[in-house]
Formats: sequence, C-alpha cells, structure tokens
Amino acid sequence: MSLAVVGLVLAAALVWPGRASRVGLRGTDAVPARGPAALGWWRRVRAGRAPIEDLESLATVADLLAMALRSGATPVSAVDVVAREAPRPWREVLEEVGVQLARGGAAGAVWQLHARDHPHLAPVAGAWSLSEDLGVALAPSMATSAKVLRARVQARRRLDASTAGARATMHLLTLLPLAGLLAGFAFGLTPWEVYGHSPLTMVSVVVGLALTAAGWLVCRWVLGRAVAPREET
Repeated sequence: MSLAVVGLVLAAALVWPGRASRVGLRGTDAVPARGPAALGWWRRVRAGRAPIEDLESLATVADLLAMALRSGATPVSAVDVVAREAPRPWREVLEEVGVQLARGGAAGAVWQLHARDHPHLAPVAGAWSLSEDLGVALAPSMATSAKVLRARVQARRRLDASTAGARATMHLLTLLPLAGLLAGFAFGLTPWEVYGHSPLTMVSVVVGLALTAAGWLVCRWVLGRAVAPREET
C-alpha cells in the first residue's frame, strides 16, 4: 500500500500546476538557488515566464505614469500618485523610486536594481534610465514601455495556446498508468494486491515511476528549449 501511495504522491506532484501557470510571469516565482550547470537551462526558461497578470499590471503602471507626466505632474508626484493604486508587486518598487526622486537622486538605478531580480521590469528600467541619461522625454518613454509589455503579454498568450496540447498530453500520459489502480478498485482489489503480490510487479512499479519522472523531465526540457527566447545573430 505504501508504495502505491508514494506513486500517487509522485504523480500528483508532477502534474500539479506550477506557480507560473497560476500567477502568470517569470521573475516573481523564484527558482531555488542551485548550481548553474544543473538548472541553468531552467532559469533561462523561467526568466521569461513571469505571471501574465503581473505583466499586464506593470503595463498599466507604465501607462498611468505616462498619463500623469503628460498632464504636467513632476516625476515625484506621478510616482507618488501611481504608487497608491499600484498592485502589490510594484508598489514597493514605486515607493523606492519615489524616495530616490525625493532625495534628488537618479531613479533609473532603482529600476535597474529591481530588474535584476524581475527581468520583465527591463523595459521600464531602460526607458527611465534613458530619460535620465540622455534627457529623453519620460512620458513617451513610459508609454512605449507599456506597449512593449503588452506585446509580451500577447506573445505569452499565443505561446501558451500553442503549447497547451503538448502539456495536456504530458499530463494525460502521466495519469494514464493510474488507470490500473482504478481497475483494481473496480474488482475489489487494493493497490497492494495489484502491485505488491510479487517481486516482479514491485520492480515494475519502481521502474515505471522512474521512467515516468525521467519522461516528465525530458518533456519539460524539450518544451523549455522550444519556448526559450532566441537571440538574433
């Protein structure tokens, strides 16, 4: 019985929705700190996988900043007003930017600092730094950043739609072996009676779980390579 329970727990862990699918973009869901050789490819994939809701809210923040600046507000006032209504992921960033501006410092450095942990902040950070370094108008820069972020949201949605079939197949093939347990229950057999009556079946269960885990990892790797951003040469 215990072996079957372990198998069920493993299957549930494999098919359980990831945090990125529940929230939306990369950067807000942290990957445990491990060796770069072991998880380098995974970090590169997750680096562009921020929650879609966070991307949309960041685009809204950029739009609101552009509107406030176009209406004649100073950067300090614009950031202060937008920070009051900003969602939690960005409220702290805006508050830090506001403090830096109130001190007379360059806020671009604050945006760039947060962009290291949340790469999807890069358009806003780059636009703000460009305005401070070269004197580019800040309002149009924020509006352009909002357009870039919304374009990323649309690209993410198209990407998720194009890979939905592959992910559904992965889940189905992972759960399919569990149909044997349901068939056993239908005939009044416990999981132990189905799989634990001989050493051969026990070995088959262990090998099957190992192959399932390996297949899941390979599929995730293939999908990660397929959806990873590519640099133009």
